[in-house]
Amino acid sequence: MSPSSSRPEFIHAERQFARSVLGGLLFLGLVAVTGPLLSYRSDVAEVRAWHAHRVAHEAQVYADALGLHLQSLATELRRVTKDLGPRLEVEALAAEDMSDLTTPQGLFHTGAMLLDDAGQVRWSDPPRQASSESFRNRPWFQQVLAQRAPIVDSLAPGSSSFVVAVPVERQGRLVGVLAGLLDAAEGLPGGRPVGENLELLVLNRAGDVFLPESPPRWASNPSFARTLREMLAESSMPVTLAGREVYASATPVPGTELVLVLAADESPFLAGIHARVLMQLFVIALLQVGTLVLFGFHWRRVYALFLAMEERTAQQEKMAALGGAASLIAHEVKNSLNGLKAATGLLSGQSEQGLVVRTLSGQIDRLAHLATSLLHFGRPPMPQRTPADLTQLAREVVEALRTLPEAEEVQVEVETPERLPLSCDPLLLTTALDNLVRNAMEATVAAKDLGKLSTPTVRVQVRQEAGAAVVDVEDNAGGPPVELEGRLFEPFVTSKPKGIGLGLAMTQQAVEQQGGSLTFERILGGSRFRIRLPLQEPNP
Repeated sequence: MSPSSSRPEFIHAERQFARSVLGGLLFLGLVAVTGPLLSYRSDVAEVRAWHAHRVAHEAQVYADALGLHLQSLATELRRVTKDLGPRLEVEALAAEDMSDLTTPQGLFHTGAMLLDDAGQVRWSDPPRQASSESFRNRPWFQQVLAQRAPIVDSLAPGSSSFVVAVPVERQGRLVGVLAGLLDAAEGLPGGRPVGENLELLVLNRAGDVFLPESPPRWASNPSFARTLREMLAESSMPVTLAGREVYASATPVPGTELVLVLAADESPFLAGIHARVLMQLFVIALLQVGTLVLFGFHWRRVYALFLAMEERTAQQEKMAALGGAASLIAHEVKNSLNGLKAATGLLSGQSEQGLVVRTLSGQIDRLAHLATSLLHFGRPPMPQRTPADLTQLAREVVEALRTLPEAEEVQVEVETPERLPLSCDPLLLTTALDNLVRNAMEATVAAKDLGKLSTPTVRVQVRQEAGAAVVDVEDNAGGPPVELEGRLFEPFVTSKPKGIGLGLAMTQQAVEQQGGSLTFERILGGSRFRIRLPLQEPNP
């Protein structure tokens, strides 16, 4: 199957894989989200159950504290009625000193009053201006007359003051009522919440609010009476007050006709849970997005690798076919060139034909080099390592190239140590050096012909550096075009009008087969190609 025919199948398979992965990521995302949501529901239910129990418990505590205080007030009033003496008439009761109840240090800061059985004020402290005022029709007075028991209730409908009233009896007959007055502004035990996010109300069953002094708006809503009845039937329940859901508990105040309502906002308690689940969802979403992004990068990279592999495969197939044809052609050309070389050798002894013979020999050598390049490209030889002297190899290459027609125009400088032994394939290394020096000489002559320089110069330097043998081949031809720098070592890439672009590719292949490297560097006015080879044969 050719690379071009495999591309649609690969793309289809890759898309199927991408869909499968995306479906798996979506499923994993749903599973990951389900855990925090279930945990959130469980945590909210647990917090609400704890919150409801807390509200009911605290409401009972507040109600018990307030009821105990009010009962103590009623007990004190009953004690006073017994200490008034043996006289049974209301006038006699009014004559007694009652100031110890109404002083700032007393029990009733708002005041106290003594009423007869008709509800008329017989005595009050502070004195009341309207002496003809009657309390006979007040609900609390009627309850005292009917029940003959202490009553705590609103002083008047809608009033923020409430009264603690006890009957005054003598010889089984009710002769009056002793009442102490309390105001919502007084600091009563259990009358104010001590915690945050709590609202406490004290009211009677008719809906008259005693505490606090400035009740919230929702307490005056007509629907609150129905809500109050529902709360009295439940220990604690969620209710909507002023547009927000709170937990509220209505608890009767022991020993009185009052009801204590405690409302607690659950938002502060749930804020931490809300923040935690939002953070968890954010992290999960971030991970999902990150996974998708990474998958997208991975998919693009895989596709790019496939395209590169496909291109390399096509190039290799092309190179293999071209290499086979080049080897066959080069073999036939080289056979012919060998015959021509032998013929020119016979003419070399005739002095009058010397120039023609040198010209023919140079052209034959050029064609032989081309044929050798094609043969090596088609069938790269395996390196055969033997001990060699790099200095000698470099000098032999330079001397052999001096026979080229353009060699007379080029100034070749050679700097070598006396000896530089190394383990290498002499034939491959000689071919590599020949390619580099030949290219440098041809490039400098071409630059001179174009008028870019006056003295073509090629410099060959051999040295030992950091445990390696280094050969630098420099020229002053200006260097290859910038757009070709990245492709200099690719086959059939050349800037020469008549070149085929195999020299540098073969040179790099020959050097790398021996564990070395070939690099290019642009220098001032020209180029530098550097061969670096290990002095010893690398371990396999």
